[in-house]
Amino acid sequence: MKIVVVNGTEQKGCTFAMKELCLGTLGSGHDIIEYFLPRDCPVFCTGCKACFYQDISVCPHSQYVTPIWENILQADLLVFTSPTYAMHVTAQMKALLDHLAAKFMAHSPDKPMFSKHAVIITNAIGAGMGKTASAIKDSLDFWGVARTYVIKQGLGQVKWEMVDAKRKRSIENKCRRIAKKIRRVAKPRLKIKFLFNVMRIAHVMIDKAERKAGRERTKDYLYWKENGWLDGKRPWKD
Repeated sequence: MKIVVVNGTEQKGCTFAMKELCLGTLGSGHDIIEYFLPRDCPVFCTGCKACFYQDISVCPHSQYVTPIWENILQADLLVFTSPTYAMHVTAQMKALLDHLAAKFMAHSPDKPMFSKHAVIITNAIGAGMGKTASAIKDSLDFWGVARTYVIKQGLGQVKWEMVDAKRKRSIENKCRRIAKKIRRVAKPRLKIKFLFNVMRIAHVMIDKAERKAGRERTKDYLYWKENGWLDGKRPWKD
């Protein structure tokens, strides 16, 4: 299995330890590519919209963004980790997700995303983990990721060696349950199919309005049309 890990911090603390625990429950022999932010994407999106008008390959930061996305497309499992910073996801993780918004279903989603598993890992001393996980999950959902699982744990400590054994066992048990699910074929859950169909209807309606106004068809409409998604085809196997 090919696994891509995106770490929302370069610190190898509690979140890193949780990630290692999670990967350990999957067994050995996997091909793992790991990114650390901001080291592997040290820039903020500038809002130039080049990715929307053309593709992420023309992004001013393509040298960082494109290799990450290409490996994501080739992966069987995606793992996104982020500690909770100020009740939210890390800024560096948000910066990467901003760069990849053109891959949302509303624009030009990639077919391989609809057959992937993903795991989100987060923790906090106390509160904020829900917002952190949701910030990442929003992107995964709109990319079309078939199945997404969340591992979150209040640790009550800032150092892994100070976290009590009960909490560590709880994390490991969650990881083992998810590991069993990951071994199955990933089929899109109802929410993903619903979002896809909403976007499909939206593209048809927008195109009618554009044509009525005498304007050219949008890049996004043409992309969906070329993939056959406006004519009954779907990016997943039922």
